[in-house]
Amino acid sequence: MFGFRDEFNYYECSKCGCVQIDEVPANLPKYYPPNYYSFQQDGVFKKLLKPHWARYSFSGRNWIGKVLAVFMGTHQGVESVSRTKVPRDAAILDVGCGSGDLLKLLHGLGFTNLTGADPFIQEEIRYPNGIMVLKKHLTEISQRYDLIMLHHSFEHMTNPIEIIAQAKRLLKLGGTLVIRVPIAASYAWKHYKADWVQLDPPRHIFLPSVKSIQILAERAGLRFGAVVHESNEFQFWGSEQYLQGIPLMDARSLAPLWKQALARRKMLAYRKRADELNAKGEGDSACFHLHNDL
Repeated sequence: MFGFRDEFNYYECSKCGCVQIDEVPANLPKYYPPNYYSFQQDGVFKKLLKPHWARYSFSGRNWIGKVLAVFMGTHQGVESVSRTKVPRDAAILDVGCGSGDLLKLLHGLGFTNLTGADPFIQEEIRYPNGIMVLKKHLTEISQRYDLIMLHHSFEHMTNPIEIIAQAKRLLKLGGTLVIRVPIAASYAWKHYKADWVQLDPPRHIFLPSVKSIQILAERAGLRFGAVVHESNEFQFWGSEQYLQGIPLMDARSLAPLWKQALARRKMLAYRKRADELNAKGEGDSACFHLHNDL
């Protein structure tokens, strides 16, 4: 991502297909500098457009959001909340939320009981609208929730079975745990290997397979529910850049949306390929719904 060029060894489980780093580096905070994307606040333009994108992703209504979705796809985090059908007053915890971007979008959709937790933020955040982002690990939280979400944060954590167990501890009976995560045993991993953009060493401690999430859910006493494969064009353009030695944060990168818009034909072809892989269950990202009703 940042072009540090540090090297790390990963191994792949021959039984479940999970890919895991061999040794977590002691200097892990080095790889979460202040310009890490989830810590950034949106500019004025994004602040104006994102609520429209969120409304369309949540309900399928909003013409501005529909236009944005043509270029960016839908907001998959918002979609995952919509699928749970939780009420607007549900107690929601977003784990590993950075500065709380998704929580702010959910507040704009009418959700009122929103909390985030991220041990890597510089300090606790309290927004005027009531959203609070705690600088805490799951083990330090005691309140119970109707919905707990890990949006591309689970793979950044050590000891996945402990994380699932802690989430179950905090879930109300009938509550749901949503995990969105890159998926090993996918086409992109098999094709790109060390150049797979979502391998993201060393921030991604482990990358599960569908089978490994099933094992974790069973061990934690959660019911394994829906699986939605939601990979997009990023798996292709990001990985192709890495093959060429171009970091994600490099000036030559396609990471800025305006550059992706200029390469729209290529992006649409990549998105079509991603949709095909999702339909076959071979996409490199998936959303899992685990339920505390056993």
